[in-house]
Amino acid sequence: MRWIGVLLTCISLSCLANEVRDNSDLTQFDQPFLLGDWYLVNPNPEQSEENFLAIKLSLDSNYSFKIDIQKRDYSVDHWEGLYTANEDTLILGLNTSEPQTYNYSSNHNMLNLNGVVFTKALSNALAGMWSSAKLGGHEFVASEVQQMDLILQPDFVFMFRVSNSEGDEAIHKGVYYTEGEHLVLLYENGEHETRYSLNSDILTLEMEEGALYAVLNRVR
Repeated sequence: MRWIGVLLTCISLSCLANEVRDNSDLTQFDQPFLLGDWYLVNPNPEQSEENFLAIKLSLDSNYSFKIDIQKRDYSVDHWEGLYTANEDTLILGLNTSEPQTYNYSSNHNMLNLNGVVFTKALSNALAGMWSSAKLGGHEFVASEVQQMDLILQPDFVFMFRVSNSEGDEAIHKGVYYTEGEHLVLLYENGEHETRYSLNSDILTLEMEEGALYAVLNRVR
């Protein structure tokens, strides 16, 4: 975990961001699986040589990042700035005099950063089983869909099912990611980006240009 020591050193230098770049269309983001909040928990903080309890790394689509390291005395060190990434390299602190370069691999819920594995976590109560109470939008009208069910697992795997009055149904399975009010479903040969709002046990999904409007109730 040598890179954790590097992070602590960089944080002590107070490397802070001065600018933020905009990348509002998540479907155009080159490395979407990087987006989100990533956590690393020290399983044996009392016996470990590393002075931390947990680390949270947040990567946003505007190429900004934040790192919070909770130390064994429960104090928190914070570092934020700009980053860039390609398919196997992540560079943190572009706006500093000493950017930090890491090799990485990732999937929808795991990030291996220089051999240290982080796990992605949801920051809200999206995970669950949802069933439609109201459907609208020209895509649904054209296909005569009457029912929609959506399962969002906490490990960022989803199952999406629609059916019509005659019992015909279509099922998509894949992975998803979120940022702010955006929910993106990725499956074989397709993807859907929606805006969502969550009010207790009611989930509302909307796509641009009136393609979809759905109100779903939590089943469990």
